[in-house]
Amino acid sequence: MRKVKLNRSDRTLQVADRSLSRVINQKAIIDKIYQCNGMSRAQLAKELGISKPAVTRNVETLIEIGLIEEKGEGESAKKGGRKPVMLYFNKEHRYVGALDLAYSQPVCAVFDLEGNIIGLKKVGNLREISEDIRKKQIKNTFLEILEEKHIAQSKLDTIVISQPGIIEYEGDTYYSEKRHHIWTEIGLNQYLKEQLQVHVSIRNDVNMAAIGEMNFDCDQKVENLLYVSCGVGLGAGLILNGTLFNGDHNAAGEIGSLLMENGQSYEECIAMEGLIKKTEHKYKENGETKKISFSEIVSLAKQGDPVINEVIYETGRLLGYVIHNCCAVLGITTVKFGGEYLELDDKLFEGIEDFLKTKDLLRPEVMASGLREVAGIFGCFVVGKDKIIDRFIYV
Repeated sequence: MRKVKLNRSDRTLQVADRSLSRVINQKAIIDKIYQCNGMSRAQLAKELGISKPAVTRNVETLIEIGLIEEKGEGESAKKGGRKPVMLYFNKEHRYVGALDLAYSQPVCAVFDLEGNIIGLKKVGNLREISEDIRKKQIKNTFLEILEEKHIAQSKLDTIVISQPGIIEYEGDTYYSEKRHHIWTEIGLNQYLKEQLQVHVSIRNDVNMAAIGEMNFDCDQKVENLLYVSCGVGLGAGLILNGTLFNGDHNAAGEIGSLLMENGQSYEECIAMEGLIKKTEHKYKENGETKKISFSEIVSLAKQGDPVINEVIYETGRLLGYVIHNCCAVLGITTVKFGGEYLELDDKLFEGIEDFLKTKDLLRPEVMASGLREVAGIFGCFVVGKDKIIDRFIYV
């Protein structure tokens, strides 16, 4: 057979193909061991359809990297022979830091690579202190968690920050409303990167909550999810075919910007400021002038205040309208609801459900977030873990 001489570009393509194949195989092996935790090389080859030599070659690389470790022996085959050495995902190879800035009190958490929370701490309300002290307090909170759990600082590899706003690639470009500037305008990501010597990524808070819910609180059969968050703002995270949908400029899910017939946005009407205004107006209609806060609304709702519950119910119906329209366009039937409005409980969900009952076509099921205020923290873990694995195998 005549040999064909390859030119330089052909050789480059061959090398690229082999490199891509290696990455695909290694990711498949890691995912399988991560899911099953405790597999032999023979089991991996059989279940993944990868040749035994390729499995052996890639497993040795992953052991050398430190992502996989050998521990103990499995059962020998029916015909006897040597017991296989079992492979496990090394959850302590590196650690993921998560910082959620979506609530009034920032939350710091550290995870191992299996998604176990090693430590979680709320940071005090830092709005009234200087930028430098704010940043230092966040840094020290991560260091406290590591010290308390006897984890070397060098093991903290990545911190993912969850914050409100439209955030483009890695946070190089972002937009956030003025009320969030106490965090988004102080260079917190660069500060943590330099002070803790870690990789830092910034993500939208509602998207992180959607990823957290999808990975830790949804049935494995669910492929599409609408996560709606309401509180200070109104937004959504979209999981389509198992993947977060970002849209152009990572701006998908800004449902608060949807307009009503009168030109008012739904966020203005539904979110916290609008809820407070409507409540005060309703009291005024009843002959009572009253200033009220969100915490007072929550407290009075639990006491069964009729004025409060009427406003909450109507707000729920408006949310049902928004949810219906989003689900009708996207063909989604699973909805998770989170954010500060979870504190409003039954009357809010009653309003949502009563509106959705009037619609027969693909009526979605709306459930309260199972993870509640830590949904975003778990989403940060998922993003951080994937970044660590990619960094170690894409070499």
